[in-house]
Amino acid sequence: MLRLPEFQVHQPATLEDAVRLHTTLPDARYLAGGTDLLPNLKHELDRPQHLIALGGVSGLVGVEEIDGGALRVGALTPLQDVADSAIVRARVPALAEAAGLVAGPQHRRMGTLGGNVMLDTRCLYYNQTFEWRTALGFCLKRDGDWCHVIDSPKRCVAAQSSDTVPVLVAVDAVVEFMTAEGPHALPVGELYQQDGRVDRMHNVPPGALLTAVRVPNLPDGLRSTYRKVRTRDAVDFPQLAIAITAALDPADGRTIRSLCVVIGAMLPKPKRFDLRAFVGRPLDDATIEAIAQEIHARTAPQTNLHGDPEWRRHMARVETTRGLRALRDA
Repeated sequence: MLRLPEFQVHQPATLEDAVRLHTTLPDARYLAGGTDLLPNLKHELDRPQHLIALGGVSGLVGVEEIDGGALRVGALTPLQDVADSAIVRARVPALAEAAGLVAGPQHRRMGTLGGNVMLDTRCLYYNQTFEWRTALGFCLKRDGDWCHVIDSPKRCVAAQSSDTVPVLVAVDAVVEFMTAEGPHALPVGELYQQDGRVDRMHNVPPGALLTAVRVPNLPDGLRSTYRKVRTRDAVDFPQLAIAITAALDPADGRTIRSLCVVIGAMLPKPKRFDLRAFVGRPLDDATIEAIAQEIHARTAPQTNLHGDPEWRRHMARVETTRGLRALRDA
C-alpha cells in the first residue's frame, strides 16, 4: 500500500493570504481537488512539506458570462460542473466534452478546471514508484540528468496530458493568476514550455496561483469538438488529445472560414497546427482527408506514454477525420 508522506496543511481564507503564505513556504503546493497531486505524493514524485488548501478561498468557483459573450470559469470549478454547464455547452461544446471525459465520475466531481490546466506532465519513466525510479537512476524530469525517452540530457519530453488544455489553446483562452505582485494574465498557449521538467514546464512566476480561465467571445457559428484516444473509456489519461474548431461560411454551410487543430498528450507543450492553406476550401471528404494527412505527417508521438508511437500517430489521422466529419455534419 502506498501511503501519503507527512505534511502540514494550511487553510487561507483569501487569495492574497494564499499567495503570501506561499512566499514564506517556497516548497509548498496549492491543493485544489487533489486528484493528481495526492497520488503523486504517494509515489514520492513530489515531496512538499506544506500544502495550501484552497477550499476556503471564495470567488474561485462558477461559470459566468462577461464582456458581452466571453466566459470566465473559476479555477476551483469542478470539472463535472464545466461539463454540465449550459453556457459552456452552448458556447464551447468541445470544452464541455473534454471536461466530461476526464478520468471517472468521482474524479470529475473533485478535480477542478484549474488543476487540469496546471496538470503535471506525465511519462512512463517518471510516473512510477520511488523504488522503480531509483532502480532506473531517475530521469531528467526530476532527480536525474537524462531523458530516457529521447536518450539525451537536453530536455524532458514528458507529455502535457490535460484534456481541457488543447481546447483552451484552440479557442485562444487566457488564464488569470494572482502573484505576490498582483494579478497576472497569460494566453493558455503561452503557459507551457517545450521542456517538461518540474521547474520548467510552466511560464508563470514561482508561487503564482491560478484563479480563472477566460474564453473570449467566439465568432458566431464557430464549431468545436474534442477527440480522446485512450485504452479504456474511463479513468485513463489521454494517449492523444485532439481539439478541433472550425467556422464555415453561412452562405453555403461548407466553405472553411477558419480552422484550428491542437494536439495534446504528445509533448510538454500542446501542438497547434497552421492550417491556413485550407481556408476557402469546402469541408468535403477530399479536404478532410487532406487535412488529416497533414496532421499525420506533422505528428511525432514519443515513447513517453502508453501505446506504440506509430499507432498513436495513425490515430491522430483517424480522430482528426472523425472530428472534422462531426463538425461538418453538425
